[in-house]
Amino acid sequence: MDSARFEPQVRLDNQVPEVHEVVPLVQVGDLGTPAGRREPTLGQRLTAPQNRAAPSVEPPPPGPADDLESQTAVEARAQRIVALRVVAPLPSRFEGSLLQEAVLAERFEFGRYQIFHRLDAAGRPALSLASLREPGTFDPATMAGAAYAGVALFAVLPGPLSAQQAFEELFAATRSLAGRLGGQMQDERGVPLTAQRVVRLREEMLAFDRGRADPAGR
Repeated sequence: MDSARFEPQVRLDNQVPEVHEVVPLVQVGDLGTPAGRREPTLGQRLTAPQNRAAPSVEPPPPGPADDLESQTAVEARAQRIVALRVVAPLPSRFEGSLLQEAVLAERFEFGRYQIFHRLDAAGRPALSLASLREPGTFDPATMAGAAYAGVALFAVLPGPLSAQQAFEELFAATRSLAGRLGGQMQDERGVPLTAQRVVRLREEMLAFDRGRADPAGR
């Protein structure tokens, strides 16, 4: 059993047009949701010796560990990252010290994974902010004088806020940051953010909350 399956990872890796920069790999479980799980897979085929029938193997009855793994798999499938971007108009860039000042003014704090987070009252990340420059991290000590094509703001769902609340806070923060920096708003694909796209995302957040309230879809 030498191959392994990891729980879903989410990359915000669409490139800004004409800018070869990406957002870092983010483990959904690392930001306050159940951590990723390694599961064994059958890496070799079992063959019977010649002239002998392969023995039949009865699978063991399901136990508590199987129930726990099934529950964790269901939770992993229910996880999602919703993201928006603020990018500098080409060919310009955001100057690092101005970007840092604007990010702090939006109540983001530098923290875990070397990115910025807006925390709730309990200290949990409600929103996070990463650079579009690979690998997406920041060094506050060297931001002054550096140039950035843009940033990605995102919320991991489920989180401390409902999906609808998280998106509204995400959208407001993205719009405010774009205004401070003179940047452009984009969706997670790097496409200009339109009113129609915002409406669609709000509908998806509503559906996400409904799905968690009634997992059976009743």
